[in-house]
Amino acid sequence: MIKSKLGAVMAATLFTLGTAGSAHALTLASGDFKLTIDNYDSATTSYGSTAGNKCTTIATCDTAATPATGSVGSANTSADTMGIFSVSSISRISDGSDWFTRGVDGYLTGIFGNLRDYKVDVAIVGSNPLTSILAQNGTFDLFLNNANYNPALGPLFSAGTKDLNNALYPGISGGTLVLSGVFAPGIVFGDSTTTFITTYNSNSIVGGSGGYLDITGGLWQTQFDTDGEIGLNGEIHDLLASYTFRPNAATTAMGWSLISTGDITGNVIPEPGSLALLALGLLGVGAVTRRRQV
Repeated sequence: MIKSKLGAVMAATLFTLGTAGSAHALTLASGDFKLTIDNYDSATTSYGSTAGNKCTTIATCDTAATPATGSVGSANTSADTMGIFSVSSISRISDGSDWFTRGVDGYLTGIFGNLRDYKVDVAIVGSNPLTSILAQNGTFDLFLNNANYNPALGPLFSAGTKDLNNALYPGISGGTLVLSGVFAPGIVFGDSTTTFITTYNSNSIVGGSGGYLDITGGLWQTQFDTDGEIGLNGEIHDLLASYTFRPNAATTAMGWSLISTGDITGNVIPEPGSLALLALGLLGVGAVTRRRQV
């Protein structure tokens, strides 16, 4: 087991990665590496179910639907998708060994936002109205924390304490930043603008979405910034994300729009030594968490 083999040098890594002890769900998979995350989204979903083009620019899309609750008053009032996420596990695919389990080995929580719709169409397929959305921009940040996020706080902007489009959320943004990045073009053939695509049933708001991600900073940038994915137009990216989503009564009661599941693929860890360091750092986080709970 990785945990027993690396336990002897755990303390040294704590100083390297910090001593933090530390629902829209996604999975990060890269060769032999899998990261599973639970997310909550605030999203613009009120474009209606009547067939036709709804908007063709960010400005016209801003007026075509009721804004996502998380964008009202925020640093980016044009944002249409934003939310929070929490890593539930990190495991090795080939042998099923666990490197990280939420609550046992600490907490990895994050914030994403700034995705802006710029083209929305509704088509009738059979008897179902389907909404198709193209978006631009997008950012994300992942932190080590000593507790899990609290989705009951909801997505609403609160000056100085909560702004999903400014990587600010109570209990998340105060932790140690391990990864930050952006959504990048390449998800649509012949299109150098779109960073994210979404399609859903206009009545049920059940659907899917996806886009490429580029790592730009954080303590683990070296391990994840590996240019392992090629976009549809030859662009070089670090990760490729895809999701399926739906609304949920408990989620909407807290002010969120959606929960989802999905996966992110890419050449995340380039060398065995780097992978061991990452696993070791997570173990160190767990050790601190367990000591604090005693």
